[in-house]
Amino acid sequence: MQGEQFAIRVDKEIGPRELAELMGSVGWGDPEGYDEDVIRRSLASYPFVAHARDTAGRLMGYISAFSDGAFSTFIGELVVRPEVQHQGIGTELLSAVEHQYPGVPIYAHSFADNEPFFAERGYRAGRRRQSVLFKIPA
Repeated sequence: MQGEQFAIRVDKEIGPRELAELMGSVGWGDPEGYDEDVIRRSLASYPFVAHARDTAGRLMGYISAFSDGAFSTFIGELVVRPEVQHQGIGTELLSAVEHQYPGVPIYAHSFADNEPFFAERGYRAGRRRQSVLFKIPA
């Protein structure tokens, strides 16, 4: 798939099954285990969604973000199929967020092995140490 063309779209025209399958491709759960209504609510909750499709229309990458448009923007998910990583899709998706919210700080909570991706695109650790805490309510 090296060199395959893709198109970035800024919209929420993504089917729940195809998003579940994309998430599963990177190990984020079993695609059959996701509830379609929950995925629809997730898509609806994000003010910003962009995605990448190949020339056949297959979903190759996805990014979501929350922003107040002034003080902070938070990346929700940034996912690119493993077989097309390192071809510019993640960079283009991240650029779509940056273009949408110019001048607004963008925060990316990244897995440690993904930090170089963000660092190469100008992201850095803040002067004050930050921690990411989470809880999955019962």
